[in-house]
This record gives sequence, C-alpha cells and structure tokens, in this order.
Amino acid sequence: MTDETTEDDALDLAADTLHGDLRDAMLTHIRSMETPWSKLSEQAQADKIYAISNACDRLVRRAVAIVASNGHAPMFGRIAKFTVKDEIKAELVAPSSVGNIEMIAENIGQPAIIIFASPEAFMGQKAEAKPDKDQPDLPGTDDDGASDVELPDADPASAPAAA
Repeated sequence: MTDETTEDDALDLAADTLHGDLRDAMLTHIRSMETPWSKLSEQAQADKIYAISNACDRLVRRAVAIVASNGHAPMFGRIAKFTVKDEIKAELVAPSSVGNIEMIAENIGQPAIIIFASPEAFMGQKAEAKPDKDQPDLPGTDDDGASDVELPDADPASAPAAA
C-alpha cells in the first residue's frame, strides 16, 4: 500500500456507497502505517498528514461532483466567457477527452443544466493537523521555549545586603 490514494481510487467513489468509500480511502492510509503514530518521527507524521490531506482534497472534490451531478453524467469544465443580449451565451472550456466530445456531440441543441459545484466550499477544517514534536517541551515552558512560570516581582533595593 502507498501513502497516497490514487486518482483511480477517488474515481471509484459512488453516490450510494460514498460514506464507505471515503472511510476505505482513509483506512488505506491507516493500514499502511507499520509504526504506531506515537513512535513516528515528527517528519514522518508530517508526511502522513500531507498524504492524508491530499487524499481528502481529491476525495472531497470527487464527492462534491457526485452529489452535484445527482446520478447524471457530469462534464467538468469552466465558463471561459459569456455575452448577454436577449439571452446569455457562454463558452464552455473542458478537457478534450473522447467522453466529453461524445457527450457534447450527442447533446447539441438539447437542454442542459449547469451546476456550479465548487469543492472549495467544503475544504475547511476545525484546526490544522500538526505532527507531534520529536522532543517534548521542557516543563515550565510554553511552545516557543519561554518560561510560563510566574515569578514574584522583586525589588532589588529590598534584598538583604551581602555579608
């Protein structure tokens, strides 16, 4: 198993099994771990976080497309330009694949529904995933090494004189 979910894995998502497909993609990463998380170096943890984040990015994009297409064959593209007179005329730019060419050719003049499904709306997170530090903080210090112990205010003039 690899650290990265392949594009083919992401394309194997289906609307009726979406939850299980997403779970299985994450389990692929977990099962590939030969060393428990707490025993991984900070860099190895960062690498695993990066791989899982990339897999999630691809999976969310694909899941949004599945939900937005609602069972219809989607074509991914973007509106390059448009004009407005009595009606809106838009120029669609999409990858030049055989499937896209056939879909356009077979549907010239047919009604189409354009759904703007931006996966970016679903890329948020509660907090950034961070690896555990290789070396724990010293007791009495905060994350940047500064002391978090409060010392009493002392006036040097009130100190006893040295004998």
